[in-house]
Amino acid sequence: MSRTTKIEDGTGSGNYAKVSKEGYLYTQEAPFPPADEESKLTIYREFLTLNGDGTTIDMRVDGSVTPQRFWIQAEPDRDVYITSLSFKLADAGAALNEFGGIAALANGCRLYYEDQNGEINIGTGLITNFEIIRLCLGQPAFGDGTGAFIAGNVAGGSEGVIPVLDFRNFGFRWGLRLAAGSLNRLIIEINDDVTAIDAFDMIAYGFRRNLD
Repeated sequence: MSRTTKIEDGTGSGNYAKVSKEGYLYTQEAPFPPADEESKLTIYREFLTLNGDGTTIDMRVDGSVTPQRFWIQAEPDRDVYITSLSFKLADAGAALNEFGGIAALANGCRLYYEDQNGEINIGTGLITNFEIIRLCLGQPAFGDGTGAFIAGNVAGGSEGVIPVLDFRNFGFRWGLRLAAGSLNRLIIEINDDVTAIDAFDMIAYGFRRNLD
């Protein structure tokens, strides 16, 4: 014998959940977090730093002999969700077919993620400004012609590119997760000498979620 079951609001309001004729449960996402959850979220904004030292943000390094790696890593007691990654790459006379304002790199940079399954490549062969912009799906889009995606006075009087990689475009609704207490890391590896450009750094944006 079948049994009729209802889902009722536990506060005693008498409200019941509804199901469509096709069998879908009607739900609605609140535009604000529940009161007891709000304090669990805090803003996350961190530079990728050399070997995760938390200090060295200048990515103008020589990785031509020994690869140089800049990263952010998981925290011991809070989940970190990275929603976006902001690049700043500037040099006098920067053009899309260059890296900053120097010739296209021979080996390029590699952006990747480390989790329990090992290394997962996000972007490889990043040898020019254009390849980084392409990885970021051309966002933000501005300018036109030879000035497309090139911003003025990014570092002093030098032009540069400022693309933003949105991890939600990869299907991660809340961003890329660095699980609390894990070895998860987001890393960019530089395999060429990029010391001659005027500016190069990256900032990760997102939020921390307290687990208690």
